Amino acid sequence: MLKHNQDSKSGLWHKPARKLLLGIPLGGFIAFSLGAAALGSMNFVLHKTSSTEFCYTCHSHDAFIRPEYEASSHFANAAGVRADCADCHLPHDNWFDLVWTKAVVSLDIIPEVMGKLDTAEKYETHRAEMAESVWRQFKQNDSKFCRSCHTIAAMDLEAQGRTTARRHSQAETRGETCIDCHYGIVHKEPENAEEIMDAIAAEFSGEDN
Repeated sequence: MLKHNQDSKSGLWHKPARKLLLGIPLGGFIAFSLGAAALGSMNFVLHKTSSTEFCYTCHSHDAFIRPEYEASSHFANAAGVRADCADCHLPHDNWFDLVWTKAVVSLDIIPEVMGKLDTAEKYETHRAEMAESVWRQFKQNDSKFCRSCHTIAAMDLEAQGRTTARRHSQAETRGETCIDCHYGIVHKEPENAEEIMDAIAAEFSGEDN
């Protein structure tokens, strides 16, 4: 009787153990496949929603930003190198930073839906505050989006004009970044552009304290 009970217990415990061992690699494969599919789908969505054409689905971008961008040197130039919206406005070196930025930027749909920027007059009314927001961001992050394409170390300063070369060579020691000088190269500047940049520069240098 005792031997029969021991055999029963042995059979009861051995069979689930074998099934469990078979289930571990199968479950791992399924989890890996689902994770890979989810990550691939997310990256696909991130890529598609980072395209310039996707930006144009917003009325204000298509009606007011597109003409300015397509008239700029970032759209067409002698070198044939084009910078899209994502090149200047989204992170390139950190996936988590990109996801967070995309989540924040998605809130831009609110003023679009509310009709805050649905006419040229309304867009011009808010141009200064929008420009200041972006310029402040560039000043804070040391124009890191610009630096994904432009670096002083890669510049041929001798091929530049004397004043330009001097400004570039002294920019770091003077605490300057790209946006301090290059703040109207794609989008039309608001009328008080210099005043806005002076205020931002003073703020970051501590002069307004």
